[in-house]
Amino acid sequence: MALPRNINTLEVSKFRECADDGGVVVATTLCGGVETRPSGLNIAGKITETTINSTSWSPLPATTLTDRNAISIQNVSGVEIKINYDNTVTGYVGMVIANNSERYIDVGDNIIIYAKSASGTPTLNIEEIS
Repeated sequence: MALPRNINTLEVSKFRECADDGGVVVATTLCGGVETRPSGLNIAGKITETTINSTSWSPLPATTLTDRNAISIQNVSGVEIKINYDNTVTGYVGMVIANNSERYIDVGDNIIIYAKSASGTPTLNIEEIS
C-alpha cells in the first residue's frame, strides 16, 4: 500500500513509506535502516601486549584493529592502572583496572582508550575483536 499523495495537511507527517517494501507505517515505526553489523567477533581478532608508564597516557593498543567493535583490557601486571578517553587529563585520573582484573568495552576503532599506571612500567594484554 503506497502513501496516499492527496494528503496535504500535517497529517501526512505522521506516516512514512518504507523503502524496503513500500508499506506505509506510522512515523515512529522503524523501517529499514537498522544497523546490520553484528557485534562480537565476525571479521578478525587481535591480541597485543602494551607497556605503559606512570608519567604519560598510552593508547591501548598503539594501532587499533580496523572495524573494531569491542576491546578487553587485561591487567595481570602486579600494578593498578587507570584508563581514560582523554590523554590531556593531568594526573592519575580515570577508571581503575586493578591488578588481576579485566575490563571489557563495546567500542569502535574511532575511540582511543588511554592507560596510565600507578607506578612502574607494567605490560597489559589487549584483545580487540571486529
